[in-house]
Amino acid sequence: MRNSIVCALLLAPALLAQRVAELEPNGTPATAQSIPIGRQVVANLAAGEQDWYSVTLTAAAEFHASTSGNFAVNPSVDTVVFLFDATGTTQLAWNDNQRGTHSDCGVNLQPGTYTIKVVGKTATTAGDYGLDVFALPPATVATTELEPNDTQPNATPFAIGTIFGGALSATTDVDYFSFTVTTRCVVQAFCQDDGQVPQLDKTVLTLYDATGVQLATATNATSHRVLTLQHTNTLLPGTYAIKVSTNAAGGTPPLVYTGIGNYAVRTLLIPMPDTNTVVEAAEPNNTLSSAAAVALGDKATGNITPGDVDWYLFTVGEPTTVAAITENGPTAIAGTRINILDINGTSLSQQSSLTSHVRLIYTIPVAGLYFVTVSGGGINIAGDYILHFGGARALSYSATFQQQPPSTNACVGSNALRPALTVASSEIPVIGSTFVLRMQNTLPNALVLPYLGFSITQSGATPLPFDLTPLGAPGCFVRVDPGQSYFGVADAAGVYYQDFVLPVFVDLRGLSVYIQAMALDVPNNALGISVTNDVKLILGERPY
Repeated sequence: MRNSIVCALLLAPALLAQRVAELEPNGTPATAQSIPIGRQVVANLAAGEQDWYSVTLTAAAEFHASTSGNFAVNPSVDTVVFLFDATGTTQLAWNDNQRGTHSDCGVNLQPGTYTIKVVGKTATTAGDYGLDVFALPPATVATTELEPNDTQPNATPFAIGTIFGGALSATTDVDYFSFTVTTRCVVQAFCQDDGQVPQLDKTVLTLYDATGVQLATATNATSHRVLTLQHTNTLLPGTYAIKVSTNAAGGTPPLVYTGIGNYAVRTLLIPMPDTNTVVEAAEPNNTLSSAAAVALGDKATGNITPGDVDWYLFTVGEPTTVAAITENGPTAIAGTRINILDINGTSLSQQSSLTSHVRLIYTIPVAGLYFVTVSGGGINIAGDYILHFGGARALSYSATFQQQPPSTNACVGSNALRPALTVASSEIPVIGSTFVLRMQNTLPNALVLPYLGFSITQSGATPLPFDLTPLGAPGCFVRVDPGQSYFGVADAAGVYYQDFVLPVFVDLRGLSVYIQAMALDVPNNALGISVTNDVKLILGERPY
């Protein structure tokens, strides 16, 4: 059902003009260009220039102002984005290099009018850029700090798995929050875009056990966001604390860290209760049919011999963060490797160690069947292991774009070029934003037919890919189920852009959408077409 809904929602907006041109002069707050939420501005920065825009929110939202490279294939414009109040005098938030050289200023806002300033990272930065403004549903901050909470004994308690928030009033201010777990687990804490304005511009998160021993710490040198707080071993039942602080020193104008402001921290509990004990399947057990089934929350036991790999099959029904950690079994093992693989056996993430313990945390974006494997962490390693395994719904998921190579996936046109689908502007498919796809290498002014679907293995009763040779197009294949098609005309250079306005449904994160396109090419073959490669979009709710 959700696939049908997405198809319908993608169709109508794509036929509208979602990209708007920058209107000069817009170099001051007074001349700021008004932009509707959900639109993308096609703009240009001259050296030393400021571009100002204004937006109006009619409801509370997690707001984003995100830059891209406009339509250069290899964009490099280095931007900084600032958010101000309606008058352009009070700075509320800012972001530098969240997406390579591009920026994403994300923060929770109340209804009202705001202004955005885009500048180059240096006085000589110049070139084309794109600016997406979009709004997502705001998250709920469940616990707000209770002062004084500047030491661990007077930490503000919160429920792990919820969002807590507060504010640092000075660079020396620290806030402690405490939580309790009742089973073996892994926890995560992310500072993202859920805080209010003015936004804390540099955050440090530190995890402590009940006695005040530091277990992990993390920060980000270029943003308020902290995404890497990871403790080494699983947490056992007990009470723990997270400290929020800042190391705000640093920055070169226009980047100046103040180290004060509001923050909010998302937390995730990944329980590992060892509900069931799964014994490795009889050897060999390294295929879909021979792997033992393990559920999130179970533990697995097995024995590794040199060169051996033990496979376990599991399933997830939504974007899920899985955690796996090994320890010694009855006969100690010197080191282990954990690997997460998709149903085709392709490695998605792996970690290894020359000690018995290794830990892997990975967010799986798409529901389906997967494998977790255990092997020796080095050459000629043998012994027994215990694998603790768990998972929980992902805190968030970054949108991704994947391209099959035109060199092997598209058929050559009459111009001796392979028509190619690629991403425009280094963009990614974030829900709520305008995503632009680029088609190139067609004949000048050719009619083009992009189409999207949700499968690359089946179209109704027809297996994919479908060979078009019998229809008069040798070497051309339909690789995507054409659930929804579009129509357009390439320009004189054989380039075409397709806009997709992605619906603001957070539950769509992790949805895979496949796209391919045909182009009219009468001299090419009896069918009169050429066919592009296919690309895959995984929808997400954050652009970094």
